[in-house]
Amino acid sequence: MNTRFTPRRPHVLVVGIDGIRFDSLLAAATPVMDRLAADGVLLPVRVHEKNYTVSGPVWSTVATGVYMDRHKVVDNSNHPPEMKMFPDFTALLRAQRPELETMIAASWFPLASDVECGPIFSSRGWVNEIDPERENNNQSWTKADDEVAAYASARLREEELAVSFVYFGESDVNAHNHGVGPDYLACIERCDARLGMLLDAIAARPSRVEEDWTVLVVTDHGHLDAGGHGGDSDEERTAWMLASGPTVPNSITALDHADIAIHVLDTFGVPAVDLDGVTFGHR
Repeated sequence: MNTRFTPRRPHVLVVGIDGIRFDSLLAAATPVMDRLAADGVLLPVRVHEKNYTVSGPVWSTVATGVYMDRHKVVDNSNHPPEMKMFPDFTALLRAQRPELETMIAASWFPLASDVECGPIFSSRGWVNEIDPERENNNQSWTKADDEVAAYASARLREEELAVSFVYFGESDVNAHNHGVGPDYLACIERCDARLGMLLDAIAARPSRVEEDWTVLVVTDHGHLDAGGHGGDSDEERTAWMLASGPTVPNSITALDHADIAIHVLDTFGVPAVDLDGVTFGHR
């Protein structure tokens, strides 16, 4: 009897967690990320010299696959016309594969809304109703991130989302306000728990046995001991990336923020044209 082989459907979840130092990540209790790293790779990532160690430029590189000299986002308060030339990876994917659905969910408005330097993701997306930057304190950002996790988890569980980008921001705000002490580690641990919510939602999907999921977790920059970034110190320039799943080669020894867009597109057989990154495993 012949059995017809049905290929498993690819999915990619990209989780951005703002402003987490690599050494602080290693010091925190992060069982969810530890489990992913054991099945994949966790590497320090040096913020490229073409980018400032600021959220706007680096998340723009994650979204578009090009550096600041091309997308021209230099801070968190401008949206240059050049960004219109570089759609985010979800937009590029849907342009070639319009049948695929994507999601963007974030607690930092510029990532998905027409405010300040946004939308960094040209596709736009969902942001919580309360803008945490109006108060810019730990409590408002924790609540905002919790809302993002709940919203994204519900959609991941119920919908056929080929690619999703989910962002949490409280760790960066805490470091700015209090430095990289015990409260900062607690923020990292809460972000790890939120990641666990997303993975639990994926595991609960009725069609999970028919799906291949690649999970990428990335931060944009580090912090000084007292909090703050934007300079060229190792503490500020050292970010990190975690990659796990069937599309992640075992041979990876280096990664870059610009590689994420290419990896997402490669997963679905969509060519990446004139981007700055390379395919995972080719650095």
